Amino acid sequence: MTKFNKILIILVLLAFQAGSAFAALNLSVVSVDGTNSLRLGRVQPGLDNKKELRVRVTSTDGVQYQVFQRLVGPIVNEKGESLDNQAIETATRANSNSSGTLYLQNIDRLGFGEQLLYTSVQSGPSDQFETAYALRPDLLNTTGNFSGTIAFTVRPIGGGSQQQVLVNLFLESSADWKASVEGSRIPGRVRIKDTDTADKPSDFVKISFSGNLGQEVRIYQEADGLPQNEMAEEVGRDVIQYSVAGNSTADIRVSDVAALDRKRVLIYSGNKSQDELLLYFLMARDKVQDQNAGIYSGRIKYIIETDKGQETFPIDLECQIQPVFTMDVDLPIEGVSFSNILPTTPAVNKEIQVRVRSNLHKPYQVMQSLISPMVNEKGNEVNKEYFTVQVVVPAGQKGNTRQANFVSMETGEYPIFYSDNEGSSATFKVVYRLQGYSQMSAGNYAAPIRYSLNQN
Repeated sequence: MTKFNKILIILVLLAFQAGSAFAALNLSVVSVDGTNSLRLGRVQPGLDNKKELRVRVTSTDGVQYQVFQRLVGPIVNEKGESLDNQAIETATRANSNSSGTLYLQNIDRLGFGEQLLYTSVQSGPSDQFETAYALRPDLLNTTGNFSGTIAFTVRPIGGGSQQQVLVNLFLESSADWKASVEGSRIPGRVRIKDTDTADKPSDFVKISFSGNLGQEVRIYQEADGLPQNEMAEEVGRDVIQYSVAGNSTADIRVSDVAALDRKRVLIYSGNKSQDELLLYFLMARDKVQDQNAGIYSGRIKYIIETDKGQETFPIDLECQIQPVFTMDVDLPIEGVSFSNILPTTPAVNKEIQVRVRSNLHKPYQVMQSLISPMVNEKGNEVNKEYFTVQVVVPAGQKGNTRQANFVSMETGEYPIFYSDNEGSSATFKVVYRLQGYSQMSAGNYAAPIRYSLNQN
């Protein structure tokens, strides 16, 4: 072998060895903002703390490969306290790669086990993609300056030399706990009117908090006593009601509409970083009519409690009940009239229902006035002995009448119902009866009857 041939063989071997040395996978990971670490910065509830890393693989050997990530040990602060291991979320950014397949496109927690991020196509060309990271403020369990490490690994499929890159992760957790309770119209007061029977127009208490670091927040409502009027009379039980609305019904512990109670009631329990509740105060429509008119005053307090302590917020409660003294009369469509009455017609009844609402607690009378005798279309008058009236007061109903049995209708005005001494609301029935008799003129009969409500 000549000296020239030996030199040629040596050059070919060197060229082959050099090609083998450079035919490899090269992995680099940098932050999208250009740094070599992942800095989530100062994390505060309600603020965006999303950051992204750019993963680049340079491949020259034509071998299919995969990229993985994992958390190297816990993320700890300067006190050695570990961050909740589910607090960091991660996902790859769709369409950030040129070829191959991106995995982890749905949000998952960053964990200690390897997570497959990317698989190249069969020929294993160079490529790059981006991964995003964010911290869930509701899982912050402590404050401090935290640091950790994420390991990225590129690995040929089928075996071979792999490469690993470590990226340092930093974040600062600080939260300023804030809680507030105030009325919607006047900060320290809620006013309820007897017409507030639905959420929308009624006054409400707004409760909000922020800066919670994963603790359970419990909110209680407690009344010092039911509101009282100037006579020291308490408003009736179940008259004042409330309903609770919030961003998450899962954390609200009061369902539907509840009556205001003296005892402490848990109305909210959750561990969100921030939340807001609205408590609407209402009047029970079927209860308020039995209350004395006037202004009732009281106080409720809200206790916001976490594992670190509690705060108490008092709210003045004012309930205004307007005077009510009304009467409703349900007349038949045709009024108090009797059609096609003959001398042989048996007794025919017409019923009227009377409802009186009063919260003045003073005695009253329902007056009936027969303006003129009952006549038919020809003006023929009915003998009053055959036109009678009866007042039916239901059993248990407060109040009484002197017309418990049928009596003749007299012209003029006179009482047909007397309330009790407390002027309680009442509902009763008035029955008018017309009966044919031998000297009666046939026809259609009607009577002009008027009702009035008088207070003693």
